[in-house]
Amino acid sequence: MSQPSKPLKPSQKRSLDALKIAIQNVDVEQLPEDLREKIKRIEIESSRNNYQFIDEIIALIQNISDFNAAYKKARQELADEYNSQEKDKISSPYPSNYSSYNTSNSSAKTKQKINPKELFILQELENYPLTLEDLKYRLNLKSEEVHQVVKKLWNERKINTLSGSIWYNLLPITKRGELPVEKDDSETYFTVTSLGRLQLSKSMRDRL
Repeated sequence: MSQPSKPLKPSQKRSLDALKIAIQNVDVEQLPEDLREKIKRIEIESSRNNYQFIDEIIALIQNISDFNAAYKKARQELADEYNSQEKDKISSPYPSNYSSYNTSNSSAKTKQKINPKELFILQELENYPLTLEDLKYRLNLKSEEVHQVVKKLWNERKINTLSGSIWYNLLPITKRGELPVEKDDSETYFTVTSLGRLQLSKSMRDRL
């Protein structure tokens, strides 16, 4: 096994994130066996900051046109997002982590593009209602990570429970309590509110 390297640099982290995004857009079962085995170990090796292992996967996908194209597209979008965030830091008088402590105002004031994981979840929920457990397997994310992203979308009023008021889906203007479910919940289904759909439309325009 490759030896763990130093902590990932920002550019290496973007490459790793782009690779994870690209994996969601290909049929993994149709990939060569050696590549499938490496993909299964991405979470383990990345937790060890083993970038050499990630480099090996990126090198392998060079000969798989669809996979490589999806990776390059995701890599470019993440780079654009990073550049946009850096510009916001320069123009803002607040520290870079200010918005994370002001969630009630962030949706109206921030210029940051939506996090790719948040966008994926909104896209999935726009198609049909899903639970936290469903999202975990669809997006190949850890339970804690799915719960954290869904909680953020809940606090920003971009998602609602299927059992919630249908009027809230159309007019999500009131504040709500904490997310009413724990990680790995398989009973509560979520849907997208009008704010969530607005975010999806904005993200689509940003790509054009």
